[in-house]
Amino acid sequence: QVHRRFLVYALSPILYNLGIIIGISLLYPLFGLKGLGVGVILGAIMHFGIQVPVVVKKGFLPRFSLDINWEEIKSVVFTSLPRAFTLSIGNIVIVFLLGFASVLKEGSISIFNLSFNLQSVPLAIVGVSYSLAAFPMLSKLFTEGKKEEFLSRIEVAAKHIIFWSLPALTMFIVLRAQIVRTVLGTGAFDWIDTRLTAAALAVFVVSVFAQALLLLLIRGYYAAGKTLRPLAVGLFSGIFVVASTFFLHATFLKSGVLVLFFEELLDVGGLPGTDVLVLPLAYTLGMFINLMLLFLFFRFDFGKFSRKIFITTKHTIYTSLISGFVAFKFLDVFDNVFELKTLIGVFLQGFSAGILGLISGIAVLVLLGNEEIKDIIPTIRTKLSKAEITLPEKDEL
Repeated sequence: QVHRRFLVYALSPILYNLGIIIGISLLYPLFGLKGLGVGVILGAIMHFGIQVPVVVKKGFLPRFSLDINWEEIKSVVFTSLPRAFTLSIGNIVIVFLLGFASVLKEGSISIFNLSFNLQSVPLAIVGVSYSLAAFPMLSKLFTEGKKEEFLSRIEVAAKHIIFWSLPALTMFIVLRAQIVRTVLGTGAFDWIDTRLTAAALAVFVVSVFAQALLLLLIRGYYAAGKTLRPLAVGLFSGIFVVASTFFLHATFLKSGVLVLFFEELLDVGGLPGTDVLVLPLAYTLGMFINLMLLFLFFRFDFGKFSRKIFITTKHTIYTSLISGFVAFKFLDVFDNVFELKTLIGVFLQGFSAGILGLISGIAVLVLLGNEEIKDIIPTIRTKLSKAEITLPEKDEL
């Protein structure tokens, strides 16, 4: 990441999963469970092996040395410990929510896990990608004392995260049933399971916007060597998730009006086990609390963003609402076009409605004169025409 070798970084986990797939599809039929273990080992070797040439070339290959700078080690340790605790808070919160799900209706843990994993897809594609790519340059700019450019880079990354994440979460909400049915709708996974998992996904995915921006702001703090602030805010939001889970569940069980509203909103009325939806709701609220607090502290520590980020947010909200509405309406249109009793029919219904929704969203952005779409369209045209592209310098990536 420091040397911006993101391709190798991206390929290594893919190769790891490829090894596991080989273990399942080829080695398991031959050797049983041992074949699965061998597949994992094969994936780990490929995961490691593809990184070795870059590590050697950049001089990062470990070597013995008696010349140890203990002050540097001390500095790294004291900077890293808060970061480790911050990561731990997120995992502890998930473990708590899983524990809470274990005392609910049978199958609640599966619903929670499956919906959480699905909402992680847009988060990984948008939030993780932008925050990882921005981190090396943010560290360099802060170290060189270029505070204004540091803030500007974070603002640009934040605009792109907003630009991509809001339409993505809108499509996930509108097409939640088609997504869940396409990915999970085989075997014993029935329509009731689909509806509950889709509802949980819809609640979870609302927080993708907040989670993606949090990843960027937290890495901004890490680039500046300030790791205590994200820890304090993360700890508070973690406690908030735990407390709100108990509060919301108790309220959900007592308030018939709230239950009816929530079930009708997510189209799960009359289904057993709808109280599991309290878990993604508490998590989502916690993520927004985390974002609001960290954003306020970020403004205090580094300065304010320009109004351009709010213009991008406004344009993206308009686009998301219109594209979501179009996709929702075309789902009804395609009800009579595709055979919805088959997996391919459900996929084509969701895919077709989603494409039309996105096209309408792009049209709205063009009419609004959005800066991001102005940058993207010429790039796409250039790539499609296979014309020679003038690439930015490494420092600009």
